[in-house]
Amino acid sequence: MRITIRSFARFREIFGTEKLIETDSFASPKTVLSLLCKEKECRDTLFTPDGTLHPHITITLNGRRLSTGETDETTLADGDTLVIYPPVSGG
Repeated sequence: MRITIRSFARFREIFGTEKLIETDSFASPKTVLSLLCKEKECRDTLFTPDGTLHPHITITLNGRRLSTGETDETTLADGDTLVIYPPVSGG
């Protein structure tokens, strides 16, 4: 199964603009993001030391925002697109 991962802002420097990840069926977004992060800098950027996704990062699946729990529980399908957004701040 093929999953497209896109990233924006500072995440482009780490992950590139777009990556295609091939994985077994029944993979979750968290599993696919773990496959993307082979280097420590990448893992530390997305995941806390206990392996959960940093709460300030936004992940969307085919345009729909996923909660932290959904990144573990959602099953991806061939052709899905995950987008990684950095923290948003402003005033």
